[in-house]
Parts: sequence; structure tokens; C-alpha cells
Amino acid sequence: MNINQLMKQAQQMQRKVDKIQKELEEKEYTFSSQGEAVKGVINGKMEILSLEISEDLLEDKEMLQDVLVMTLNDQIQKVSQAKEEAMSQLTGGMNIPGLF
Repeated sequence: MNINQLMKQAQQMQRKVDKIQKELEEKEYTFSSQGEAVKGVINGKMEILSLEISEDLLEDKEMLQDVLVMTLNDQIQKVSQAKEEAMSQLTGGMNIPGLF
């Protein structure tokens, strides 16, 4: 294999990575806490797009804070894991620095 072929393959791989990253950033994930006291939508850029809070939680500030932190952290972890899995499928499980 010559250097030109290797460079061409690297460019193709980069285009695929860029495409998948863009798709993952645009993807929306619906989430909810246990009992659905907190519900919402987050995208692959880790931006909260919508958030609904049960009236019951509005009466207990500490409980609301705890549920929000727990729910949002859990969802951020799930989105990160989904992104890692998508990249792993593309790279065949190889750990390529700089992809995420």
C-alpha cells in the first residue's frame, strides 16, 4: 500500500467520522426520572431542549434539586455512552485519540 492510498483511506475515515459526529449532535434523546417527576429532551451536544417538572416537586426545593441533578447526570452519561458506541462501531473498537 502506498502513501497516497493510505492518505485517501484516512480522508474517507475522517469524512465518515465527521458525518457520524454531526448526526449524533443533532440526535434528540427523551428522558425522565423515576416516576416521571422530571421529563425532558437533550441533544447530542448535551443541550437541554425541554424540561417538564411535576407540580409535586415544586413544593420541595431540595427534592427538586436532587431529582434534577440525578436525572440530568444519568442522561448525560447515557448520551456519552451512545456516542462512544457509535464511534466504536465505526473504528472497529480501536481507540483513536481525538474522536471524542
